[in-house]
Amino acid sequence: MALSDDLKDYIAKNSDTKTAIPDQHVVVIVGETHAPTEDTTGKSAVRTNSSTRLVQELLFDPKYRYYGSEYLDNKGPERRSVRQFLRDGIAPPRYDPSKDSGIGDVEKKRRIFLNRQAPILENLREHPRYVLPVATDATGSARDARMAMHFFEEIKDRKLNHTVPGILLVGAFHAAKTPYDSWQTMRMILEKHGFQCVSIQIITDYTSSDGVADDRVVSIDTKLDDIKPADIIRLTSLVSDTPVTIPTDNQWGTQPSPFRKVTHGYSKSSVAEQYDYIVLEKAS
Repeated sequence: MALSDDLKDYIAKNSDTKTAIPDQHVVVIVGETHAPTEDTTGKSAVRTNSSTRLVQELLFDPKYRYYGSEYLDNKGPERRSVRQFLRDGIAPPRYDPSKDSGIGDVEKKRRIFLNRQAPILENLREHPRYVLPVATDATGSARDARMAMHFFEEIKDRKLNHTVPGILLVGAFHAAKTPYDSWQTMRMILEKHGFQCVSIQIITDYTSSDGVADDRVVSIDTKLDDIKPADIIRLTSLVSDTPVTIPTDNQWGTQPSPFRKVTHGYSKSSVAEQYDYIVLEKAS
């Protein structure tokens, strides 16, 4: 069979409409592709909506005692706004690009990111857990390390430890089991410090402005600097209904998972090597 047929058959035999995690773990890391900061079309909302839906589903399980997010800044007015929302249910005004171009980057980020997190934070107001602001302004190789540092600080401040289960929402690159670049991912740093992790990647059918679809995969044998349309498999095209959750590395008959044969195209590591589960979700 063609690789796309292998994936379709594997997904049919291993997918579920609900997200159950039998793997032993302490931290479940939800890895999303962030929606653009500004999107006047609204089409990228599927990215935020999908990760919000999954986090809300995971929060049904009372064993998870905390929620940490890359959207929640560890300092300044954004952190104060999180406290205010959790206390009073008051969110900042929604960002309006036609009126708010002069409000400054900090206020702009506060309005956009806190409102993206509002459904989850409202859940946490009704069903209290610890909220861990782990976001940072650091970029590049420092970002994973700084977010991990904030995580450790927040855990210590709340007198938690590496045996207390919780949920993190971060970018997919930070959630990966293997590095996309020359530095360790946030997950890798957490595991180095004794936190047993499971990563779930959210994959939607959104196509970004550079023409790359979120659900694109190619064979690990593909030249990643010369990916052609014929090389691409769209994962959401292999399922009729979504969302579905798929473990990436189950045995497939007598063969290993076909997710060991495909990559998203940014690294030679396979999808199965990078994430324990994927969730496929279409916009409609």
